[in-house]
Amino acid sequence: MKQFVSLLLLLLSSGLGLLARAAPGPPVGPAGLLVLRDTARVYPLGRHWSLLADRRPDAYAHPLTLAQVQAPPYAARFRPSTEDVPNRNADPADYWLHCQVRNDGRAATAWILNVGVSNVRTFEVLLVRDDGQLFRQVVEDGAYLARTHAVPSRVVNVALPLRPGRNYALYVHGWADLFSFNITERSHFLQVNREWDVRSAVYFGILLALAAYNLLLFFSVRDRGYGYYVLFTLSFGLVQAHMMGYLQQLWLTGLDGAQQTVVQEVLLGINLAAGIQMARAFLDTARLLPRVDRLLRAALLLTPLPVLACWLPVAAAAYVPLVVPLLVCILLIAAGLWQLGAGYRPARYFMAGWALLVGAIVVYYLRTMGVLPVSFLTEHGVRMASALEVILLSIGLADRINLARQERQAAQRQALAAWQEKDEVQQRANETLSQRARELQQAYSELQESLRTTGRLQELDELKTRFFTNISHELRTPLTLILGPLDELLTGTPPAPAALAAQHALMHRHAARLLELINQLLDIARLEAGQLRLHARPTDLPAFVRSSVAAFDSLAAARGLQLRAVVPAALRADVDPDQLEKVLTNLLGNALKFTPAGGKVQVDLRAESAHAVLTVADTGPGIPAAHLPLIFDRFHQVDDSPGRRHPGSGIGLALVKELVNLHHGTVTVQSTEGMGTTFVVRLPIINEELRMKNEELSPILNKELPASSRPMVETEREELLAENQAAMNQNSSFLIPNSSLSEASSAASPLVLVVDDHADMRAYVAQCLGAEFRVLTAAEGEAGLAQITDTLPDLVVSDLMMPGLDGLELCRRLKTDERTSHIPVVLLTARTADDSRLAGLELGADDYLTKPFRPQELRARVRNLLRQRELLRRRFAREVTLQPRDIAITSADEAFLTRALAVVERELANADFDVEQFAAALHLSRIQLYRKLKALTDQAPTDFVRTLRLRRAAQLLAAQAGNVADVAYQVGFTNLSYFSKCFREQFGHVPSEHAASAA
Repeated sequence: MKQFVSLLLLLLSSGLGLLARAAPGPPVGPAGLLVLRDTARVYPLGRHWSLLADRRPDAYAHPLTLAQVQAPPYAARFRPSTEDVPNRNADPADYWLHCQVRNDGRAATAWILNVGVSNVRTFEVLLVRDDGQLFRQVVEDGAYLARTHAVPSRVVNVALPLRPGRNYALYVHGWADLFSFNITERSHFLQVNREWDVRSAVYFGILLALAAYNLLLFFSVRDRGYGYYVLFTLSFGLVQAHMMGYLQQLWLTGLDGAQQTVVQEVLLGINLAAGIQMARAFLDTARLLPRVDRLLRAALLLTPLPVLACWLPVAAAAYVPLVVPLLVCILLIAAGLWQLGAGYRPARYFMAGWALLVGAIVVYYLRTMGVLPVSFLTEHGVRMASALEVILLSIGLADRINLARQERQAAQRQALAAWQEKDEVQQRANETLSQRARELQQAYSELQESLRTTGRLQELDELKTRFFTNISHELRTPLTLILGPLDELLTGTPPAPAALAAQHALMHRHAARLLELINQLLDIARLEAGQLRLHARPTDLPAFVRSSVAAFDSLAAARGLQLRAVVPAALRADVDPDQLEKVLTNLLGNALKFTPAGGKVQVDLRAESAHAVLTVADTGPGIPAAHLPLIFDRFHQVDDSPGRRHPGSGIGLALVKELVNLHHGTVTVQSTEGMGTTFVVRLPIINEELRMKNEELSPILNKELPASSRPMVETEREELLAENQAAMNQNSSFLIPNSSLSEASSAASPLVLVVDDHADMRAYVAQCLGAEFRVLTAAEGEAGLAQITDTLPDLVVSDLMMPGLDGLELCRRLKTDERTSHIPVVLLTARTADDSRLAGLELGADDYLTKPFRPQELRARVRNLLRQRELLRRRFAREVTLQPRDIAITSADEAFLTRALAVVERELANADFDVEQFAAALHLSRIQLYRKLKALTDQAPTDFVRTLRLRRAAQLLAAQAGNVADVAYQVGFTNLSYFSKCFREQFGHVPSEHAASAA
């Protein structure tokens, strides 16, 4: 790198030396006649000029003519020049320059007037010979190389026709910042241009060499700073090539002056943007100076301004290309000073390069303002400083690599030291870990033994829970067979003797108590499995508490207790009323059970903050302090002696705590022996989480589920029985009244199929229904499905849990088969969970009964379903037009009726269309078609087809689609008398009257 930089410095010094030798020499004599004699010399015209400044307001619109400047008063206003290069940058006047010239050379000598260091591009040259002959040449902006230059060169030049020994008056009319004109012999002018091109080639070669070298570094180290450096160097070289005229000479020969200016400003904008990006990467401002980096990014917005200024009409726009680069340079120097002050080593090279460039720019601006005279430094200082800058920046980039390498090496040394330290720590840690591992191995062995013991206990606990769940399910079926007959005996006619009725009531009461205990065990099991879901809704708590407490009034009076409820006027909370009823019933039941006669039990309800507080207090014996922490544990009993006065299961309070927790509430107990016990339940008034969970289930549970799937008290069941009894009285033509088994078993009675794998339950259900309906039985799901397909019963009663084909699958198959989709299905089960009910109802089950059930309730629900079917059939029979969507029960029924209607419509004009063809088109047997249509429409297939034909005929007659005979043939009747007879039976008048009334 050092050798490369030394070579570049050597080339730069030689180039600068050549530039220095190219500078113009001292003035040639005083103002007066300029004698041209030496062809190897450049004759500067600076001090030979006389200048006339035309400051008239309309000088540019109406410039002076040659005759005017030669005559008074303008001829006397010419003033001799006192400068080698007249500088009139600050003067906006229109100038005329005049000098006297004589050619003392040979006749073949060709003299050239050329422009030196100046931006003059458009001017007028007038040469007046002593005999008055005039030569005039106008040099314009556009295409000057091709039209006005005597020699194809980037330097503006004009051929002067000077004859030897003659005197000439030379006039130049135009405007420029500098009036730098020389007269040179043509051959010498070409030689000077070639020498200048060689020196320029050295300058641009230095820039290209640095750009190529740093481009290789960019591809090698992938540092963006090198890429921006290459872009900055190349764009700066293009700017200089344009300012020196090389771009115009080589590629941009067809552009006028305005277009040349736009090209120069575009190159300047690119150079400024590249310089800002290079400075950001060079100084690493994004990491070290974030605020300065944001300022530099903002400065990028200034770079397009020089280009935009080309189209601004204001005079101040001419200063934008001068001010913007100066501002950018100042900003970059400020960033470099900041980093230099922070000790960032590469900032030294950055500051040195940009200081040289900014200094050269300042010197150039001072010359343009007239503060400094024109000199080699003012005109070529920017090029020299830029060459030194790119060299220093290249050195700085190399120093950044060295600095980064040193930092990496230091980081590696630190990492190595840290690794060695870590290794030592690791060794010590390994020793410690080895000792700890031995200790942990011992502890692990002990833990494994403990886990084996815990696993066995967990398995036992799961087995116990599973046992309680299964035994509870199994007990519900025998309870059904106990409670059902007892209900029949208690409500039967004639009533049993008083003594026997008392025994029946005792048996029924204790069986119901057993059912309550089983339900509590099931609730506990469902809570443990996370299957118990709350159906919370805004509930009127005062009314709820009053009604719940009122249910215990008779019990409290029988035991000689005072029972009181204190509730506010209004309080609503998000709770599940069914589950909260279990909580309040358990607490009240315990309070009434343990409080002696003459005591008090009080239920208080109040609102505290965002909670509803329910308190149940009694004046009983109280609970010992040692038992209070265990009072909500499952199966825990304060008095567990065999001779305790108040027997219990020990699961009621455990269920209370679980249900309250499920409501996101709390339950606490306070008790003092001999004074009483108080249970306090706190429930949130607004429970958004429960509401969100309830939104998914409440539409199904509260709208789609029938009433039988929700818990009911006795009064609801009695109301249901009474409602069905009234329906029986009003529709005696349809419903079969209570009668003997022989009467109900007649062919006109509805056919019910009972499917249950439990023989006693199957026989009991059949016995319950046999008094009113014809009953078939099946011992399993597969056998039941076969019987249903063969006999097509009017209703199916099926157990939910059966081996093989269970009740849910049986229901699904029935509801998805067109032959059986119309048959109502009632599911019986010992399961009380909502999931089981939802699964059955979503598969299309029409009703759901939980064991144990009352026989009257089962019969009432069966009658209801059959009655609904009959009403649908009657509704269809009354309709004038068939619309399947009005009478459909399920999607399968709707699809079947739609297909049946389409078949009949297609064959309406076919008089030979019969039942066999109808059944074949629907892929059914004749018997299946008959039973299906009879169940859905209460019509045989022949009546169904005839009804459709007659209704279509009525439509055609009403629309005047033809006479009676034509319409009869169109709807498939070949006998007109038979058509008229059927039409009169259907509509009460003959076809001709129907057509006449429609007309």
